[in-house]
Amino acid sequence: MANKFESKIYIVDDDPFCLATYDKHLRSQGYEHVQCFLSGADFLSELGRDSEPDIVLLDHDLGDMTGLEVLKEIKRFNNNIFVIFASSRQQSEIANESLKNGAFDYIIKDDSVLEHISTTLNKLFIVQDYLKRKRLNNRFFLFFGVVLASCSLFSYLYEVLRSS
Repeated sequence: MANKFESKIYIVDDDPFCLATYDKHLRSQGYEHVQCFLSGADFLSELGRDSEPDIVLLDHDLGDMTGLEVLKEIKRFNNNIFVIFASSRQQSEIANESLKNGAFDYIIKDDSVLEHISTTLNKLFIVQDYLKRKRLNNRFFLFFGVVLASCSLFSYLYEVLRSS
């Protein structure tokens, strides 16, 4: 697994207390590249500049726009950015919509939210590691297939030329 603490994590929440709490929690866990945004618009204006996030921790109620609107923009920009939705709303419709639109998980902001964030990040890194290994395996099998096809072709050409 790549060093998970090198991941760039962006937090988008209109509540300064939540931002500070999540930022402090992630940094205490060893994450060094954490950036905070108080609005969806601020985050989206930063998206696509020099550096983009690996993971976004996204609130649903942002004041200027909804988290679902931001999620759709993130996925339109780069489908490989992992988004963890965090909301105080316990509405299954919002959770389902966020997951349908590409969120990795939906966390309820309750007394255990920091524990939920850590657990979800650990699950996310397991999935990232699996996907990376799968991509490497696919490349290996593609390379191996090309080598086998080339060997078969050369063998065929050798037989054709030898029989001529």
